Amino acid sequence: MNWIMDSILLPTGVSNGGIKVHLGFFLSLMSIYNPVVKQVGIYLARSPGSRIVVNGHSLGGSMASLLVYFMTSLNQFPFTNYALVTSGQPRTGNVKYADYMNFLNIPMNRVVARADIAAHLFPVSALGVIDLLTGENYVHHGQEVWINGEEINFCSKTVYEDPNCSNSLGPLYTLLDHFQYFDADITVCYLVEGWLDIDLVTVEGFTPTNFLPPMPTVMRGILVGLVQGGYQGLLPVLG
Repeated sequence: MNWIMDSILLPTGVSNGGIKVHLGFFLSLMSIYNPVVKQVGIYLARSPGSRIVVNGHSLGGSMASLLVYFMTSLNQFPFTNYALVTSGQPRTGNVKYADYMNFLNIPMNRVVARADIAAHLFPVSALGVIDLLTGENYVHHGQEVWINGEEINFCSKTVYEDPNCSNSLGPLYTLLDHFQYFDADITVCYLVEGWLDIDLVTVEGFTPTNFLPPMPTVMRGILVGLVQGGYQGLLPVLG
């Protein structure tokens, strides 16, 4: 399901100011947005004045970015302090989205490990194909923190993407680096514990919820339509 959502490259407008974001990432966040905001409200009621730190890896990084966007642009909890830290985050929105996020006066770091290919998706330009298909090019926001071997590089804030940081390794990017952050091999979580349901790693005080976010309604309709009626099954969904 995550891979399907990642592949929906089309931009969708989220404001009257020309801000557009990756449709798949937007749908992924919307599938859990209400309960997340409700839970944040509960925490703030218990601990007024607390800072809300939002983080995520990969698709979760883009969802975290979008959550901060909506919480701040909709003034969801006035006077609340936010911080955003992502790892392996793909490009999430257009230039106007990046400008909005960069304008926020909050701590914001986008961590990239070595030559993680996900941080360079989706291409800013691939012979103009991405722009031709979507009508928008996606760019990163926030300060890149590039972990390259033993070095931790705090990259330039004056550009959307510092050419001297992880972008300098292109096009020699790799998927392997996407699954290894902060000395943790995330493939154990994804492949062994997630898909095979084998508990290899036990963290004291952490209880997995075994909760998968609900599939967005439109995507569910598309998948069901394909299974039940081929391309003709899509017609009711697409109008």
